[in-house]
Amino acid sequence: MGKINLILLDSSLELVPKELLSHPSVISNAKKKGKDPKFVLLDKSLHYKAMSRLKDKEKRGRPDIVHLAMLNFLFLEDEIKGDFFLHTIDGKIIRVSNKTRIPKNYNRFTSLMEQLLRYKRVPVNSNEPLMEITDLTLKSLKKKYKLAVLSEGGEKVPIRDICELGDSWLIGVGAFPHGDFSDEVKANADRFLSIGDNVLETYQVICRLSTVCLSLLGLIRV
Repeated sequence: MGKINLILLDSSLELVPKELLSHPSVISNAKKKGKDPKFVLLDKSLHYKAMSRLKDKEKRGRPDIVHLAMLNFLFLEDEIKGDFFLHTIDGKIIRVSNKTRIPKNYNRFTSLMEQLLRYKRVPVNSNEPLMEITDLTLKSLKKKYKLAVLSEGGEKVPIRDICELGDSWLIGVGAFPHGDFSDEVKANADRFLSIGDNVLETYQVICRLSTVCLSLLGLIRV
């Protein structure tokens, strides 16, 4: 059994789109932060009214989902952590070092992501950034990996089968609140797999997968 290579798909992580920059709630929130509105993370809890007419609004403005998912994966034992990527709702591919320690505080997390999306890497001036926006696409990632997307509508398999896929596979988990995977994800998935009959939160999927994989490695007893 190899390490888990993970990608969060259609991640609800983006800066406020230009069509919302003049909305009062966006301007007010940015002013409280002392930031330019165009460099603030879109957050449904803060920008709900502004998002009412936004395309695909049901999938957007939930960076908290990404935060919890990253915490669950990045604080795992080194023996199980492989490559890690974020695929954002607007198609960006962010490479994340598995040595990254994401802030547990949500406000610090959002500030870090705002910096990343503005400057394309963090730390900004580092030659070996912990996170960086790449020129990769889901299609180009497939030169190295096959993509297995976890979805409630997929082929039902035991979790251990996913753990045993090996290093040549990238495990994709949706990181958005509602709706379906994008056409880009559907076009590039090699397999759609399901680990249960119920709809699970992103962090729950990662937790269940990692628990079984750690057990198979003998690193925890269940």
